[in-house]
Amino acid sequence: MKALKIRTLIIVFTLFLTSCAVPAAVYLGDTYPVTNNVDVYYDAKDVKHDYKVIGHLAIAYTEDSAVAKKLLSDKAKAQGANGIIIFQVEGNNANATIRADAIKYSN
Repeated sequence: MKALKIRTLIIVFTLFLTSCAVPAAVYLGDTYPVTNNVDVYYDAKDVKHDYKVIGHLAIAYTEDSAVAKKLLSDKAKAQGANGIIIFQVEGNNANATIRADAIKYSN
């Protein structure tokens, strides 16, 4: 099951990176009712609520951190997340990916 998710994620990211020039967030995970606000974190230890990870987000690298946060936050809101934890920039600038976890607060 985990291998299938990883393969699906790789295929989705490959298609995403080769098919569009405008960055767009890709999401793999569970969906809940839309939320109006998403808190942004850069480390899981900064989250002061009990939470669970409901999915994973990724966007093509952009040097504009405000654009990256907005794209990730907007996609997370649409999936019903209360927050995102941005945790990785992977690859070189031309082909890099910014990754984040979408989280749902337990309380």
